Amino acid sequence: MTEPEKILNEPVARPKRPLSLGAGAIVVHDNKVLLVRNRYGVTKGRYLLPAGRVKAGELPDQAAARETFEETNLRVEIEGLLGVRLWVMDDGEHNYFFMYKAHLISPLSELLPNLAEVDDARFFSRKEMDALGPDETWSGAIAIAYKGLDSEAVTWPNHAHLSDSSGVESAERWRIWL
Repeated sequence: MTEPEKILNEPVARPKRPLSLGAGAIVVHDNKVLLVRNRYGVTKGRYLLPAGRVKAGELPDQAAARETFEETNLRVEIEGLLGVRLWVMDDGEHNYFFMYKAHLISPLSELLPNLAEVDDARFFSRKEMDALGPDETWSGAIAIAYKGLDSEAVTWPNHAHLSDSSGVESAERWRIWL
């Protein structure tokens, strides 16, 4: 092979784009939604969904369940994908954030805020969420919480059984939300 042919057959290096993934849970119980009040960062002092970054090797729905447990001591089961938020941050980072509807597996009596991350965790009714001011929450968090309370809202369930040709051996490492 000549030198020009070698150059043409080499893989093209593509510039890497900074990318981050996050996930949160819309935990609905008795027509109320679980919100946590964060202790640090840009969300300090605001009630939001239990949420956080997706770890390497973790799927977003798994991260949503893990973050809910880490922040509230409550175990949840993911029902389906309810919303996606996309941001291009000022520094060019692309942030993809997946929001999943979930229901409680743990008894409500096990609710215990992780004070290292949040200083409050409780279930809010629509009326209680309506009473939160703009300095106490973010409109996007409340909008998806309302959607979680809507009995007619469509969630996209996971159809992991469709992974027959995905190249991944375990259904725990594959998701298709339809």
